[in-house]
Amino acid sequence: MQSEFHLLKPPATYQRLGCILPRGAPGTFDAHVTGDPCVVWDESAKAYRMFYFAQGGDDQKPGCCNAQALIRIHGDQLQLEKLGPIVYRNQDQLLDSAHKPWIIMNPYKPAEPARPDGRIWLLTASHKGPHKVVQVAKADDLAGPWDVQREPLVDVGPDDAFDGYHADSPTGWYFPDRQEVLIFYKGYPQVPQRDQPESLWGSSLAVASMAPTDAVARKLGKMIAPVQRHGHWASGWVGPMQLFPSAGSGWWGMFNASPTSPAPVEQSPWMREPAPSQAGWAFTSEALPITGWQVQDQPILRVDRLTEAEAADREGVNFWRHHLAVLRDGRMLLLYNSGPYGHERMFGRWAERPT
Repeated sequence: MQSEFHLLKPPATYQRLGCILPRGAPGTFDAHVTGDPCVVWDESAKAYRMFYFAQGGDDQKPGCCNAQALIRIHGDQLQLEKLGPIVYRNQDQLLDSAHKPWIIMNPYKPAEPARPDGRIWLLTASHKGPHKVVQVAKADDLAGPWDVQREPLVDVGPDDAFDGYHADSPTGWYFPDRQEVLIFYKGYPQVPQRDQPESLWGSSLAVASMAPTDAVARKLGKMIAPVQRHGHWASGWVGPMQLFPSAGSGWWGMFNASPTSPAPVEQSPWMREPAPSQAGWAFTSEALPITGWQVQDQPILRVDRLTEAEAADREGVNFWRHHLAVLRDGRMLLLYNSGPYGHERMFGRWAERPT
């Protein structure tokens, strides 16, 4: 199938915009975190709609939710309008708190929401007891309301599996030529993984496949495991990926990772993503982007190389899930959240498109 967008190579130059989505006032739905963005074009609103992970509420017991905002662009200036948490028609079908939203897209048409079965799909990481799983909600319009499927699309694996603890941070793509949905997710183990001795408890990037009519995705296994080279920026844990068709053939993937290995689960059950989180690129020449990934040697941004302006704006500790929004005019906008755990804000940079 002929791609309608090709990425010749990853961008190398970025123009910093600073914080584009501040946290809300104390007690509001996003008073603690604005992060994990996913941007799509909303034809009804004639604007870009950003879904994001919001954490807020009471300081003693902050809650997670999937929120939304509209982005309007005037020249190089962004105007963001917060719309609040997304609305579910059947909220009771969510498995406890949900966060890290992602709209299923057509990989050949960046920022275009796909309709695998005639409806728009939103993936979310939901809590199922001590574990995270991937659920799906569907809507006729990006504004919602959303109908949640209670049964997870991707559940945790057996106790000894690479995803025996969490199936987290989903992204997904619908391939209309194959009538196939690929779901990328972050699988966390709860027991040591002997095939990755550099990071026994580190998460891997995994993939699952499904037809639009399926209720559950079929796991295909790991795509990218922690790089088995001490000190590599992706040797500790590996996280979610955004997909881009390459010029010619193959695929580019932008994903988050860290050089820091997690501690054993029994020592630190909640901190499975030790700092720093950074993003970088991988490439595969395969026609279907599930095998053959080669990770580049350097991340996009390094936490240990902050400029004075970045440090003064309280960037640091982590550069969380990156999203490269390819706009309708061909420009590219890099979004990510940064800051200490539980106190992150969303930042932006214009990316120079390689030629």
